Amino acid sequence: MRQAAATKILAYWDSLTSQSAVPAASAIDPRALKAHLPDLFMLERLDRAVFAFRLAGTRMCQRFGRELRDHDFVRLFPPKQQGDVLAQLTRALQTGESVVIQAGAILLDNTTVGAEIVLMPLTDAEGRVVRLLGALLPEDNDALRNGEFYIALRLETAQSAVAYGAARQAAATAVFAAARETHVSFLRIVDGHKDDRPASADIARIAG
Repeated sequence: MRQAAATKILAYWDSLTSQSAVPAASAIDPRALKAHLPDLFMLERLDRAVFAFRLAGTRMCQRFGRELRDHDFVRLFPPKQQGDVLAQLTRALQTGESVVIQAGAILLDNTTVGAEIVLMPLTDAEGRVVRLLGALLPEDNDALRNGEFYIALRLETAQSAVAYGAARQAAATAVFAAARETHVSFLRIVDGHKDDRPASADIARIAG
């Protein structure tokens, strides 16, 4: 489900790049992402090391048990990883390319929930590439249903949205190929049994 959501959100951002290499924040139509609004957020780069939440969806705030507006996104990660997270955010702004982060959302008991974080660059009213549209997409909502909060995020891997899409396509192709081979093998088995069965005329002779 999270991969389907990530793909849909990225596809919407891609649709806006036909008009501009990096879409304007004002071009985002909330109605187009209505189903995902509770998981979306908007970041703005205030200086080299601070990416502040300008907006944060209700479900995302609920996951952390607090209002995230004006807080620094980077500080959701452990200090040792903040440099790497900053590098990914900066990369998205400098290249104009979306980034997908594989992360772990850490709970109070130190268990983790797998999540994908999608980050897409945007321009502000002055045309500067200083904003990011993001989405936090956990693999399940069990923690939310149980009233448990995320206390931090942990960076696992990061890749460009292009590489992410290619990896998904390769995985889907592999699954399709495996399913097709299973189907063909099944038909071979069935046909083999069919070929081993005597024809109706032979059955008649045997019966006679």
